[in-house]
Amino acid sequence: MKKLNLCIAIICFASNLTIAQSQDSIEENLQRTRDYYNSLINNKNDVQVAQLNMFFTIMPKGADLHHHYTGTIYAETFLDWVQEKNWRINKTNLKIVKETDSTNTNLITVEELIKNSELYRKLLTLWSDKDYDNHYHNQPPPDQNFFNTFGYFGTVSDQFMSKGLQIIKQRAVNENVQYIETMLSSVGVSSKSYPNRSDVISRLRKVKSQKEADIIFEEISKNLKKDKSFNSEIKQFVKNAKTVHNGIDDKGFTMRFQSYAARVQDPLEVYVDLLAAFKASDKSKLIVGVNIVAPENNTTALLDYTLHMQMFNYLSRKYPKTNRALHAGELTLGMVRPKNLDFHIHQAIDIAHAERIGHGIDVVYENNSIALLEKIKKNAVVEINLTSNEFILGVKGNAHPYTVYASYGVPMVISTDDSGVSRNNLTNEYMLLASRYKPSYDEIKKYTYNAIKYSFLSDKEKEANIKILDQKYKEFETQIAVLSSSVN
Repeated sequence: MKKLNLCIAIICFASNLTIAQSQDSIEENLQRTRDYYNSLINNKNDVQVAQLNMFFTIMPKGADLHHHYTGTIYAETFLDWVQEKNWRINKTNLKIVKETDSTNTNLITVEELIKNSELYRKLLTLWSDKDYDNHYHNQPPPDQNFFNTFGYFGTVSDQFMSKGLQIIKQRAVNENVQYIETMLSSVGVSSKSYPNRSDVISRLRKVKSQKEADIIFEEISKNLKKDKSFNSEIKQFVKNAKTVHNGIDDKGFTMRFQSYAARVQDPLEVYVDLLAAFKASDKSKLIVGVNIVAPENNTTALLDYTLHMQMFNYLSRKYPKTNRALHAGELTLGMVRPKNLDFHIHQAIDIAHAERIGHGIDVVYENNSIALLEKIKKNAVVEINLTSNEFILGVKGNAHPYTVYASYGVPMVISTDDSGVSRNNLTNEYMLLASRYKPSYDEIKKYTYNAIKYSFLSDKEKEANIKILDQKYKEFETQIAVLSSSVN
């Protein structure tokens, strides 16, 4: 018996020694990864961009949370789908025409378009941001160029959604991203047949308080509760979300959806869209949040901004389990009048109770910005989109509030926004972050964990994804430790 106990003791000691050695190895690999990363960003010659790209390509990146489905598909893929439909391209304005008539000489096939290299190149510059700054050509303002693209490929974007989501999944897996939370689409309801429509819009724009707004929101909601068409659209949207999601999730990858309203519509339409989105989210575990999209500097978006926040306030009380991520503060000095830079993020937090802030660029211009930073730190997380902020707003380098958020300890996640339009990826966003601001490796790693922590997954799903991320980092840091040894 004593011999048996001695054997058990020896086995336990050996086991503990193995665990200790394993832990030592993990710590050593972590330190070597830190050192290697530091050598890339603090190189005496210059930041090692190519090596950083390789580093971040294989680094686990957790999730991409600020992600638009339509804006993530590349223009070339949309053309593949146009060709599959046998539709045509209008060679004058380069827009999609849902027509197969070959007798119309103004309409050409995709094959004919591609054969005309000059026209094809022009289409890519209109359907995306390709070649915007690398040569001279007639071009609209960058923000207009960015948002114009959706008018070109929007016709076909929802025709192959299942294929599109699979493309996005494979792209994510290839660059070691395990979760995507994409803004799929609006539900697709319409307020055009709503009774006394113009009167309701007028009343909405005259409200002076949340209480007054709530009365009208309640009235609209009650009327729509009896509207068969409205409820049928929501039911169909939920069904479609389930259909296009089929075959997406597996042991190493997860995808969920947000729905949204476009803030450039009249306030009745925005409310109807938001109500439908909240209802859809309430009915589906795949639709995990609601957002509001479109240019924040649009005249209608500016006029109705506070009213939109009041809509979120009301609906969040009616549907408390539905998560809220809002585009807010995607503005900068000179883009709008100074008064429109004072309050957008404030109201997204205080009125709409946003859990995530998309962009958050105008934070440095808002009233009581120090107090605002504390509010964000306690209640929300900021989605940082470096490429689109530079292109749309012209905000980059030390002008970007990333440095402010980092200084005040505001939680952040790194995202792509519209990587198909911008023709980039999440790897490039991290490369820009590292090369411009030189955060430590531990900070970089924290952002990737934040992307799971602040996602709209359930607690159980977050826990499972954190475990996956833990394992991925062990493998990555082992790989980098070996690489750094061979380089040195």
